[in-house]
Amino acid sequence: MKTFLAVLTVSALALSLAACGGAGKNDPSKPDTSDTAARTTQTDEATTEATEAPETEQPDDDSLVEELTERLTGVWGYPGDGSEDLEQLTFNADGTGSYKGLEDRQFTFTYTIHIDHRTYGNGAPYTESMIKIDYDNGETEDNIFFFNENGQLAFHNSENGGYNGLIYFLDVFTKE
Repeated sequence: MKTFLAVLTVSALALSLAACGGAGKNDPSKPDTSDTAARTTQTDEATTEATEAPETEQPDDDSLVEELTERLTGVWGYPGDGSEDLEQLTFNADGTGSYKGLEDRQFTFTYTIHIDHRTYGNGAPYTESMIKIDYDNGETEDNIFFFNENGQLAFHNSENGGYNGLIYFLDVFTKE
């Protein structure tokens, strides 16, 4: 009787291992097509969704340059105490401009706007609006420029966030 129970136990164990090990599967030489079609359909649907998903459209650099040039074109001033214009910066649509400012400084210049693509330390991308100014005295500057929340124009060319260049200005310029 003990032998019969031992054989029965071993048989039950062998059958359960066979069931867990893949008993009842198709012959390995024949592909299992029962769920391949379903997986293919799901993959095709996911691919279709991914290609049809609306992309966030980023303006191209040329469009940004055109928009910035239009916004920059005009006369910008820093009136100081209001009694006289201390500084005046003019950008013409043709890429020329002039500056008259503190200490009777006057320059004419040409300028070009370009977009600089950069990345933060964490790898996230961002863009900077850049302006290259070629002054009539041979000096050249390549500055970040931006319009603050009040629409005023500011330059940036130093690592600590300020500006130190040919144009002397005390603050930001306001469009006149």
